[in-house]
This record gives sequence, structure tokens and C-alpha cells, in this order.
Amino acid sequence: MTMVLGAVAFVAMAHAVQDSSSDQKRLTDAKTGVQIVLEVDADMFPQSWKDSPINAKAKPLEPGEVGRSAKLVQSALAIYPPEVLKSDLRKVFVCRSIDFYGLTYGGTNSFDTVYLTNNGTGLGYTDSYITGSFHHEFSSILKRNHPTLLDERAWNGANPPEFKYGHGGTEALRMGQASTRLDVTLAGEGFVAQYAKASVEEDFNMVVEGLFSGNPEFWKMVDGHSRLKVKMALAVKFYKTLNPIFTESFFRSKPASS
Repeated sequence: MTMVLGAVAFVAMAHAVQDSSSDQKRLTDAKTGVQIVLEVDADMFPQSWKDSPINAKAKPLEPGEVGRSAKLVQSALAIYPPEVLKSDLRKVFVCRSIDFYGLTYGGTNSFDTVYLTNNGTGLGYTDSYITGSFHHEFSSILKRNHPTLLDERAWNGANPPEFKYGHGGTEALRMGQASTRLDVTLAGEGFVAQYAKASVEEDFNMVVEGLFSGNPEFWKMVDGHSRLKVKMALAVKFYKTLNPIFTESFFRSKPASS
């Protein structure tokens, strides 16, 4: 479960979808069949999430954010080779807000579904935030579905000797320790941001956000800190195993998103 980064097309126009320039709230990616849902659906969450203590809730997008949300999801999907999406992703929901355990989340994921939030640029939901949230959450699905592709022993070995992860994203959010802002003071310990300390999964998510962001500050942190560089290489290896297009050069060449 999250918060935040950027996007370029894998192949120009490779993922043509139905028109999203108006208020159309349900789209289907023509190349992969991934559904983009821009409204609150009574069946959007797994049944187990609707009961206590999770009590999943969602609020619909403001009408003016529907078209932008659709385009941003399309741009994020377009980075991936179609076969990667076809095998692991079925739906993407975008809402104004989502709540679990009485807490507000920037995004989350279930078996084959990504949930994103967008409450307008004025409140920090920039293009880079929304697309970054997609890459963050989809990386959790990929990690869960391909558990042998990330060398967690090597990943943990890149941390300081006495370091122990927290108790997951929900606990980090509850404790006010869920900042996803790049933090150079943590880079020497091998972490991109405070939220990365919540779990191996969130740590992986944050590195993946950086890979897809095109943010030069992320690469400056990686190149200046050996622990973080090890994690970057392990994350690249994970994605390259999924599809050979995902090389370090591929990620380093991405332009930054606004």
C-alpha cells in the first residue's frame, strides 16, 4: 500500500484505448484488456476488505479529474510490454480517496488490481505522483506473483547490519512514518525515503518508483551511495527477467515527469 512517479511510452501509440478526453469513466486498454475504472464501484474491493477492521471506503473523482486520470494511467501502462500487463494486471481504479483501517491511503493493490487516488494538483496529486503510485503498486503485484525473481537475501544484505524493517505500510502510516519524499539523509543507509523502512516490499516499491520516475535526484542518490546502488541493480534484474527491455539504460534514459 502506498504513495508516489513518471512515464514515457514503451512504443508510441502501442496502447491505444477508447477516447478518454471527456467524462468516460470505464475504458479498456486495446492491447492488453486492462480495464481503467474512473468511478467508485460497489464491487471494486475484495469482500474481505469491506468488513471490520479494514472497512474499505472510496470517494469518486471530481468530474474535472476524470480525463486527466485516464490519460495518466494510459501513459503509465504504455511503458510496459503488453505481455507483462496481460499476465499480471486486470484493472486499475482511480478515486478521489481510499480509506482502510480508518486511514487514508495514496494507493494500494490486490491480486490483479491497482487502486490509485487523485484529489487534484492543488493538493499534491501531480502527474508524477499519480503515475508513480501506479508503478509503486504494480510492483507489489509483480513481486507477489513472481516471488523468486527478487533476491531478498542480497537485498537485506544491502542494509546496515543491525537494521530491522518495521511492520508494514499500514503501521508506518499509522505512526506518521510514511513519507515518500526522496531523502538524501537516508541514502547512505540504502533507503530512498522514510516509507522504504516499513518492509522489504515497501523498500522495493520505493526503488521501483525511482527507476520509473526519470528523476535525476534519484539517480544522484543511487550513484553516490553503494547500498542503494545494490538495491537498484537488484530491482533492475527483477524487471529485466520479466522482459529484456528493462535494462538499467532503459530506466536511466527516462525523462522526468511533472
